[in-house]
Amino acid sequence: MKDPLPPTARRLAAGPCREPFQPLGAAALPRFLSRSAAGAAAGCAAVHGLALAAAPHPGAAASLLLVAACLLCAVHLFRRPSPAAWALHVVLTTAMLAAHPPLATAHHVVAGLAAWAGPVAGVLAVAALLLAAVRGVTAVRGPQPA
Repeated sequence: MKDPLPPTARRLAAGPCREPFQPLGAAALPRFLSRSAAGAAAGCAAVHGLALAAAPHPGAAASLLLVAACLLCAVHLFRRPSPAAWALHVVLTTAMLAAHPPLATAHHVVAGLAAWAGPVAGVLAVAALLLAAVRGVTAVRGPQPA
């Protein structure tokens, strides 16, 4: 008697995992790192956009350009995480940290949105640089034998 289920339906009915711990494949870690870095870049852009909307300043045009660059970087890291996208990500994140050093603004009294925007953007930027460092190390080491 012929099986009524097509092969795809039989696989789905059997469950996605036949073994308790299946490897995710060689592309899982780079994909996780690039998408996490894209999330951090988009988060930095969102925080900067919100802070700019709450407290406009004379350098608003430059800030808007950097917000757009962060969003473009996030899209590239999410869709096509090439070495050029990672390099742009590191350059933009480093420039943001250099332009807004966390300790230089510690003596200023800030309130409202600006009180949390700076620390949140700083944490996101540091996390993004750590993700880029891990990606760089794994790219240099290459695939590990199974």
